[in-house]
Amino acid sequence: MSGHGTSHNDHHGHDGAGDEIAYGKVIAVGAISLAIFAVSTWWAATILTRETKRYEDANGVVYHPKKVEKEEIGIVDQVPFVIDTRLHRWRAEHAAKLNGYGWVDRDRGVAHVPIEQAMDAIANGAQPAGAPR
Repeated sequence: MSGHGTSHNDHHGHDGAGDEIAYGKVIAVGAISLAIFAVSTWWAATILTRETKRYEDANGVVYHPKKVEKEEIGIVDQVPFVIDTRLHRWRAEHAAKLNGYGWVDRDRGVAHVPIEQAMDAIANGAQPAGAPR
């Protein structure tokens, strides 16, 4: 029994005191990393500003024309969401078809009626022409 009473830490030669995290060091490394990031960001912005000015002095200011009002530039759709009315036009066209009367095929005598009226008729037992009985 002499060897059985020893603790787990005694077998490996350490008592677990070195397993704690040094939070001060972790915070210091994090703070230094953030400081390096901030300085690098400032440095990159300074270089970009200086090089942009140098380019504009040599070549003139680059003019970017505003073409936002146009729906398409070439084959590229350039419509910002706030002025895009295509969905509203599409909904209005289809709502007019769903809520109005009109011809589907005039030669065959097929017309459409408002959707609410058609649903009420079907609910009351009406059958469309050509429907199986």
